[in-house]
Amino acid sequence: MSESRARYAIEMVVDAIRRFIAENHIRGPIVAAVSGGVDSTALLVALVEIGDVAFSAAHVNHHLRGAESDDDEAYVRELCARYDIPLRVADGTLDAEAIRHRGIEGAAREVRHARLREIAGGALIATAHQKNDQAETVVMRLMTGGGIAALRGIHPVRDDGVIRPLLHVTRAEIDNFLKARKITPRFDRSNTDPRFLRNRVRKTLREFDPNIVHNLAALADHAREQWPLLERAIDAAEDVIATDTETRFRSMPDDPWLRQALLLRHIRRLDPDSRDVSAADLERLAVTSERTSVTKSLELLKDGNEIILRRRHRSTPPFEIEIDAGSEVFIPEIETIVSIYAATNEGQRQRIQLPTGATPHFTVRNRRNGDRFRPLGMSDDKKLKDFLIDRKIAATSRDRIPLLLWNDTIVWVAGVEVSELFKVTGETADRYEVAIEQTDQGVRRSRD
Repeated sequence: MSESRARYAIEMVVDAIRRFIAENHIRGPIVAAVSGGVDSTALLVALVEIGDVAFSAAHVNHHLRGAESDDDEAYVRELCARYDIPLRVADGTLDAEAIRHRGIEGAAREVRHARLREIAGGALIATAHQKNDQAETVVMRLMTGGGIAALRGIHPVRDDGVIRPLLHVTRAEIDNFLKARKITPRFDRSNTDPRFLRNRVRKTLREFDPNIVHNLAALADHAREQWPLLERAIDAAEDVIATDTETRFRSMPDDPWLRQALLLRHIRRLDPDSRDVSAADLERLAVTSERTSVTKSLELLKDGNEIILRRRHRSTPPFEIEIDAGSEVFIPEIETIVSIYAATNEGQRQRIQLPTGATPHFTVRNRRNGDRFRPLGMSDDKKLKDFLIDRKIAATSRDRIPLLLWNDTIVWVAGVEVSELFKVTGETADRYEVAIEQTDQGVRRSRD
């Protein structure tokens, strides 16, 4: 490589990042995501070259390629040590269930972002997406649909604090940058695996005129520039009631594009990881009047004059756990802790009573066919299903309610009502307090 070309390569990459930081008023601090591949290695070296940017590095090891993944981690450690850059490494092992639902790429992307955010805290996360990645993304969006919103491609600055400083630099310029620095990055064989759509698109684009990358990236820029105008039109047409689990469209605009855009907005809101909604799907969904599948997690149906987009109900598997008074049990199927202790004078939990001297051994399970329950104030048992309907418990929630049983009799429908047979009276009896805690995977706890 000639000296002038080498100098151009260095200046091109470094100047692009410096310009990006200035134009987007980046104040830092920044955590650079470094895999050890070509692009992320160039990002780290260029940030060092700039010199006046406060940043550290992060690496997530997914362990997908055995020893090669460990070698990637070792390379990143050595690279950061060479430049005296603080580095944090996280375990990114993928969950088999996540792979089944989202595929390897989707599952890895989700875990990687979660680990990077844990490392970064409130700092910005810089990833090394570059112009060729942008062009590939636009082609993939054209193939799978999603309309003008999808053509915006990779966003330079995301609302969640992820930035892409190399988005206007080509892969060839990055290659030249590293060659000029005599740096050899790691090679990931999965980037050439034809089973992945992006790799097939990448191979196809290489066969065309190099200008196609610039043109496709420019298309993404134009789509992002025009999107605020279109989004205002969508906002004006939106007439919805939105919750964490559903969107009720109280009315829909006559314009087909606006209908599709509204649907897509709320499909992405309720199922952010969805990648399987095409333009043809949106056309079909915008005119359907029947209950229909939208994604693996969402369905669309009509209720009177309203159209409802909602998450599919996933049935709760049966569970049954033994528990003695003075202890607690965790029920993984509903991520809930049930505890039973001798009654105190505080009275903050649900109180029950057993006959004096009765063995305080209980069962916690969810409902079964034929279950009966005696509500407070009643002299006879009632079908549990009818009781739950009377209490307006949604059908989608009924299998998640823990039932506390003693001698095969329902003592407590957790969070709803204690049985007439076990309510606290003025009679002499052994009294206990029961409670449930919803753990939400150990992060949040709210006591009933």
